[in-house]
Amino acid sequence: MKNKNFFFLLFMLSTVLLHAQNGRLLIVGGGSEKNGANSWSTPAYKWAGEGRRVAMIGTSTGSLAPYFKQQCGAAFAREFAVNSRAAADEQSLYDTLMTYQTIFFRGGDQYDYYNYYKGTKLLDAVRQIYQNGGTIGGTSAGMHILSEIVFNARLGSAYPDECIEDPFNKYITLADDFLDFVPGHLFDTHFCERGRFGRLTGFLANYSFTKGMDIVGLGMDDLTCMTIDEHGLGTVFGTGCANLYIPGSPFSQHDTKLLVDSVRVVQLLHGCTYHFKTGEIGLGTLTAELYPEDMITKGNYTVFASGTKLLQKNLALLNDLQNHTGTVTDPVLILTGDLALANLYKDELVMLGSNDLVVRQIDGSSADDPELSQLILRSPKIILLSNTTEALRAFIPTANGLLLKDKLQSDGTIAAFLGDDARFAGKTVVDNFYEEYASYYAELNFEQGFGLLDQTVIMPNTFFNSDMYENSATAVPYAMARDTLKYGIWLTDENYFRFSNDGSGYKLHGYGKAPVMVLRNEGGKAGFSSRTSTGSTSSAPRMVAGFEKLTFSLVDHSVPYELGSNMVGTEEGITSDEIRLFPNPADTHFFVKGAGQGFEFVMMGMDGRQLSSGEGSKDEPIRLDHLESGMYLVMIREKNGGSFQAMKLVKL
Repeated sequence: MKNKNFFFLLFMLSTVLLHAQNGRLLIVGGGSEKNGANSWSTPAYKWAGEGRRVAMIGTSTGSLAPYFKQQCGAAFAREFAVNSRAAADEQSLYDTLMTYQTIFFRGGDQYDYYNYYKGTKLLDAVRQIYQNGGTIGGTSAGMHILSEIVFNARLGSAYPDECIEDPFNKYITLADDFLDFVPGHLFDTHFCERGRFGRLTGFLANYSFTKGMDIVGLGMDDLTCMTIDEHGLGTVFGTGCANLYIPGSPFSQHDTKLLVDSVRVVQLLHGCTYHFKTGEIGLGTLTAELYPEDMITKGNYTVFASGTKLLQKNLALLNDLQNHTGTVTDPVLILTGDLALANLYKDELVMLGSNDLVVRQIDGSSADDPELSQLILRSPKIILLSNTTEALRAFIPTANGLLLKDKLQSDGTIAAFLGDDARFAGKTVVDNFYEEYASYYAELNFEQGFGLLDQTVIMPNTFFNSDMYENSATAVPYAMARDTLKYGIWLTDENYFRFSNDGSGYKLHGYGKAPVMVLRNEGGKAGFSSRTSTGSTSSAPRMVAGFEKLTFSLVDHSVPYELGSNMVGTEEGITSDEIRLFPNPADTHFFVKGAGQGFEFVMMGMDGRQLSSGEGSKDEPIRLDHLESGMYLVMIREKNGGSFQAMKLVKL
């Protein structure tokens, strides 16, 4: 008899489940809706409201009702201001809401929604409408409350720098007792606009630590949204990305800072899809195939890079540079655009034991300065501090700039790039990133750095101020897509890294209160945003890139990060298609490497006068006895119409 009752109950339950309907969702990352059939918002909002009665709920009324009616074809639309638990629990409100097919939560304060609406008839109506096949939507705070796990902001907003420095900081207040429309997910909004990639990772870690289970994070950019149909298939609309963060390894802490080896990141642009039940991803508009090369280094050198130029926040780096790398008697050269600040650094290094230290300003007059040439050649430790992009852009192609680049990549060199100069340690340099809305208006600039960390873009001062969060957040993956880079690194004013060879490959060690944030492109499809907020094609889209396979890591010195194991030495490892002069600087002679079996050469002075010419082979030295010490230009052309290359050579 008991078995018969059990099977009868099982039959009844399965019948109910088969006839139950799933509703639909519209999740919006924030930003103002725009009129027009091709705007970022209208197609998705029309999907949610066309032909339906739409109720907009918030703690105050807004102006969305006309938009839903006039732009999105709603049969009827009304704003509801519900600003207390008593109001949310009114039977009359429940009865009224049950006459609507779409409920949309406005932006505002998600803790008000959580506090006022939890356990009330308002939420009962929302659940019932969803179960009846209706559509539930929300923007900004209204989107936050639609995931199963909610950041309810009980104590106010949580900032990204705080969340990576301590995933248990008091502002991370998560709850999982509000709505269960999207199991196993946590939503965040205004994602790139407010630089929240570190914050979302902190949320995922906090939940993993406290609940013992991993969940999926979805960070929605502003002016971006997803429709989620009754089967769980989400489709992206708008100008930015829906950013999926999926833990791939355990979270840990060192002191209080958050560490993780692997969080899978997928950045989905307009037209891409994500199935919330199966995890299946449709790449849609990600049509480019990007498979970056592994990092290659051309010397056994060490690089320090910090996220700020503030002296007091670089004291540990200076001590590491002076007393724990190279020797304490190594000559130190500071190359700067700010002599006053550089002299403060000089004083600090003297206090740390340096007794051979020179400060030189980089400007137009130093381009061919022979004294600077000698300083570069004799200094195993070189600091770049407070140099403007314009100054370095002008300096790098000059004789001393090329000499510096060669020196930085030489065996034994120890270089420190402080603050904004850290960008130049990478291959690609991002500029104009302090300008408000630069990424949104497609006004970021990109150029070449020294390339000490090849296949890398470095962003210092990531959380300098809220006006540039979108710039620093989007510039890194955008540069990775633009230049097919493998790595992106974010630094803050609370950390620095050391990049060095431990014998098995190059490792990145992070130091400070905050972990170093590393993004790696695993190879796959990518693309760029092609949509503007209004749908107009007369303005450029924002600088947002989509990616199929990224890995996000938070690292420090306790878990060093392998950043390039394919090393190239200064002689034996030179690739066959790369022409180099060896040694350089040279005393009595030099060899030409990588030019095949034979070549022609012309040697010129920096004033353009031809000094000598001839032919040679890879094992034949070219004599320099007839030349004085200084800088020369050597032009090499492979025989039989091969490669041509012009290079600087320093004669000792």
